[in-house]
Amino acid sequence: MLRRRPGSTTLRRARSTLRARPWIVDTALAGVLVIAGLVQLTVDGMTLIGVLGMLAMTTPVAWRRVAPLIAVTVGWAALFLEQGFGGDVTSQGYGAVIALILTLYTAATRLERNRAYAALAISLVSDWLSVALSAEPTVADFAFTSLIVVAPWGAGRVIRDRHQRIDELHALSAALEHEREERVREAAIAERERMGREMHDVLTHTVSVMVVQLGAVTRILERDPATARATIESVRNTGKEALAELRFLLGLGARAAHPDGGVPNPGLARIGELAEAMRRSGLPVELRLELPDDGLERLPQPIDLAAYRIVQESLTNTLRHSPGASALVRIGMEGSRLDVLIADSGGQPRRPLALGRELATEVGGHGITGMRERARLCGGELTAATDPAGGGFTVRALLPVEVTT
Repeated sequence: MLRRRPGSTTLRRARSTLRARPWIVDTALAGVLVIAGLVQLTVDGMTLIGVLGMLAMTTPVAWRRVAPLIAVTVGWAALFLEQGFGGDVTSQGYGAVIALILTLYTAATRLERNRAYAALAISLVSDWLSVALSAEPTVADFAFTSLIVVAPWGAGRVIRDRHQRIDELHALSAALEHEREERVREAAIAERERMGREMHDVLTHTVSVMVVQLGAVTRILERDPATARATIESVRNTGKEALAELRFLLGLGARAAHPDGGVPNPGLARIGELAEAMRRSGLPVELRLELPDDGLERLPQPIDLAAYRIVQESLTNTLRHSPGASALVRIGMEGSRLDVLIADSGGQPRRPLALGRELATEVGGHGITGMRERARLCGGELTAATDPAGGGFTVRALLPVEVTT
């Protein structure tokens, strides 16, 4: 097991403290520059003007990050004033020059554009005036000292722009990450809604069929035991198919349900099985497939599944609410749209409460509302209406899909 050395922990703490309190570094740096200036003045000859000028140029380093513009103003104004009172900044060595460059560079990196230009103007004017007050100034003197002013200021602006771009990239990255998380969350919600619709359709259809079949069993159990046993076996098979479909839907135990490894995905390829199951449950279904050759194979999976579920839900509603009715299922093409029609003959009068519940109060993937939502998500539309003359009920869905022949 690796152990951290005490020295490395102390060093990390020190670095963290200095990052949180940069004025400690600036104050220490200002102290070093003051000492360097005093040493140089001691060697070259110490004067009151020289000491005051050196202190005024070096001490602003201590607050260069707290008040950059003030630090620049004090330091560079001190340069001009010292020259004006007969002092010579060159006698102070490099400490004062380094301090002036540091304050100007810091102002360029920390101030917005207008205040940064103000710091540059103050520095240039102070520099030019101090050169003008020196003995026998030349153009070369103005050019060289101007370069000393402009170079650190320009470097500071470049560094500031780079840091701003980095900050913008970080902000953009954070925004993109937030957007990605939102999309993941929305996708999870959409998937839960899809799962809810699928489970509702599977369970409602299966339970409705089983209830109808078991109701028939109770009526024929004593007078026709053979038919009753066949009906019970059909109920058993219906339940097994529903369990297999739920396992497929949830991604659990698909191979256990079908040892050959294939759980048939609901789609119009199985519409014949659905019609036959409804016939066994007592609902006569006429199926008309008016699609081009290979039309079913070319349907996109979302359209295929939506069409199957719409037919399944419509036939289940007929079975539940219109005893004695028959149904017609016609699937064809209308232009570039899949045309799915389910119409029943009406049978016994629909129960108003049940019909109202189907059309008005069922939400979240149930009944007519759920079918409309399926069609809408596919970019299509669905209509559902009662036939006032015959008393039947018709559902029609138009789902956009291009099927080429």
